[in-house]
Amino acid sequence: MSTQETSPRPGRPPSLRDPQRTICDAAASLFAAKGYDGTSLQDVASAVGMTKAGLYHYFRNKQDLFDSIVLGVLSDMLDSARERVAGAKEGAERVAAFMVAHALYFEENRDHYRAAFIGRGGDLYVFTPEQMQARRAYTDFLKDILEEGKARGAFTFDDAPLVARGILGMLNWMTRWYNPQGEKTAEEIAGTYAQIVLKGIATD
Repeated sequence: MSTQETSPRPGRPPSLRDPQRTICDAAASLFAAKGYDGTSLQDVASAVGMTKAGLYHYFRNKQDLFDSIVLGVLSDMLDSARERVAGAKEGAERVAAFMVAHALYFEENRDHYRAAFIGRGGDLYVFTPEQMQARRAYTDFLKDILEEGKARGAFTFDDAPLVARGILGMLNWMTRWYNPQGEKTAEEIAGTYAQIVLKGIATD
């Protein structure tokens, strides 16, 4: 969106430094707590201190706002995973690094993550083509790590996409039960999951 506009729409808040991020943060918190259907645009507007009309300067409607949050989560998760995996060695360490990166992102961005994955009922949400591409890129990144490990003789399995989906299922389900005040951090839980997975696919 252009920053050169001289005629702001009615209700546009002049004081927010990063209005789109501020709006998404507030909306993610509400979607995570109340769900998509239980959250109105007026709720979001009130949370950031602007009028409902002001929201339309940045997002066409509630669906557009929600879609932006989902795409942001998927893109940011891939960036986080790539960064952490880049510092890991081959095989098992790369798989573990991916799983820890996923858990750390979840723990550090819990509202956005919960909003994206369960805010509209999980599997009931229909991804946009752009979101599907981002989701596929994330899954393919893990699949490629697994296939690289297998090619080097570190892993043994018949179906890398199936293993990747299994790993992601374990990690994604954490959002349903994880307690930040519990005995283990999300990173520690992911490390335990990694040990279980790697024992099942390791060649030795």
